[in-house]
Amino acid sequence: MKKPRADLLLFPVVLLMGVLFGTLQVAALPGVPMHGRYHASDMDDLQQQLLGISVMPKPYAAASDHPAWHALCGMYQTTSKAFGLTGMRLWNLVTPLLLGLNLCLFMGLARRLRFDRRQALVLTAVLLSTGATVTWSVVLETHVLALTSLLLAALLITDPRLASRLWRRPTPGAIGSYGVAVALAASITITNIMLAILAVIPLRLLRDWNPVRLAARTLHRLPTLVTAILVGIGILSLVHLTGWYFFKDRDMRQFLEVLNERRLIQGMKGSWWDSVLCLSWIAPPMDAYRGDLSKLEMLALERNWITAPAYLSGLLTLVLTTCSLRVIPARRAFIPAFVLFGVLLHSIYGLGESFLFASNYTWASVLAIGCLAREVTPRWFVSIGTVVAVTLFVVNVLIWKHGIDWIIRNDYLLPG
Repeated sequence: MKKPRADLLLFPVVLLMGVLFGTLQVAALPGVPMHGRYHASDMDDLQQQLLGISVMPKPYAAASDHPAWHALCGMYQTTSKAFGLTGMRLWNLVTPLLLGLNLCLFMGLARRLRFDRRQALVLTAVLLSTGATVTWSVVLETHVLALTSLLLAALLITDPRLASRLWRRPTPGAIGSYGVAVALAASITITNIMLAILAVIPLRLLRDWNPVRLAARTLHRLPTLVTAILVGIGILSLVHLTGWYFFKDRDMRQFLEVLNERRLIQGMKGSWWDSVLCLSWIAPPMDAYRGDLSKLEMLALERNWITAPAYLSGLLTLVLTTCSLRVIPARRAFIPAFVLFGVLLHSIYGLGESFLFASNYTWASVLAIGCLAREVTPRWFVSIGTVVAVTLFVVNVLIWKHGIDWIIRNDYLLPG
């Protein structure tokens, strides 16, 4: 099916919007923030891996659960050398383009969910304005790339032709395409495989609460899911083999380190309440974290009136996303379900650092709440969305600018 000409004209505008904003962000950040000085992220460790200085992640780093990260690092170093770009220069050139690409993928997904052009454009503006995008879109952090992989996976899974072939009479081509979606979803952060798994579960049966039919339908689809996961694992293995080729890690330890991620849980601070931070549309201040990394204590966000907007925006997003399950089409219900999975996951893992993973779930929460708003207030959709986008943009840019000034003032920067 051909795209309408008006859509084809909108995509370059959205791409340019992302590139311009990303370029301004890169220009405002004079270096790479040290570990734990940018919402408890692993900046310095990931920079060393990207530049080939250090292959293995440090004991506190979360980079070990990124199956494609070594391959990306190897390709980065090879490309930098080919174009004569040293250090982080290539990253600073590519990340604004990546932001523009993510916005285009998001708008394409919104159009597939049958939002009209103005609605899709407003939702894209809301995504651009959220704390996750303003904070993470141009920062050295592999969870930024997770947004690209998740959007690509969601676009594949929501293809009507694939869904029809996959669940009625699965063909090798349909299972292969679904396997690619599995690999894309899990390529950067392995727990994101749940996006593809949730697409298998007949979530419409949850609305009528028929556990017997739900179990029966899910078991019927299980062979298809298992086959697709095996295809996805095969693809990820080839990708990781590419990373091994670049780094010659004989034991392939980085890939296997994911099995030892539980070692970090005992050092984490915070409680299940902090899990709502992974859904926050308003970013928490960067100078409001506590913890001692030298003792391998994971950082946690302080609870006071300054951090209240982040907590409240996460809670409101959780409530509205849950409500959207009543109105979103059954074959698209995996999108809000993935958001709810994020809260459950970070009730155990991540805790006070949950905002580090916000870009994984924000796109899905924006679409889910957009579906709810379209059903409840269709006439005011564009007006409300515009007000939300402008308000979020001003608030999050101010918080981000305050954080960058704090980082620079305290000299928490590495050479860029």
